[in-house]
Amino acid sequence: MKKKIALTGGPNSGKTTALSVLKETFGPQVELVREAATMIFSGGFPRQDNSRPHIEAAQRIIFHATKQLESLAEKTSDAKLIVCDRGTVDAAVYWPGGVEDFFKHMGTTLEAEVARYDAVLHLSPPSNPAFYQSTHVRTENLEQAFEIDRKILKIWENHPNRLIVGGTEHFFEKAEIIKNFVEKLIQK
Repeated sequence: MKKKIALTGGPNSGKTTALSVLKETFGPQVELVREAATMIFSGGFPRQDNSRPHIEAAQRIIFHATKQLESLAEKTSDAKLIVCDRGTVDAAVYWPGGVEDFFKHMGTTLEAEVARYDAVLHLSPPSNPAFYQSTHVRTENLEQAFEIDRKILKIWENHPNRLIVGGTEHFFEKAEIIKNFVEKLIQK
């Protein structure tokens, strides 16, 4: 039976690099599901307007795209483990009306969405500002990244199989922890 893991955390925490490490380490045993937000924002969704309608529209699209990308991987992959770059739960931390309002609008509950994942691997942003990088997709500054990270930590707090990897200056430390966690999931 396939297992599904949500790889989550604040901006610039190493999620994309972790996905590369996992694919290189475990090859066909893992199927990677790309982050819907990056695909949507890189594809031209307007971000210059931080108005409530724009934020809500973006998070609705991200939530539904994430579900569809995960479903596609579950149906088409032979991998033992599906690793999702963020989970459906993450979009709720960006919702202007709060978490309960978000799930009400999505027609689900936090508990139902958390239960969709066998494990959660949370990576935190680097504590050293010299290692933080903004991009055309990642527009938050380091302070905002830490605030988002705190919200993501909170929203996933009730998942029974969650590993939190703090911000380190050297990704190699994170990489070993991540590989060990995933290896145990694959072997179960």
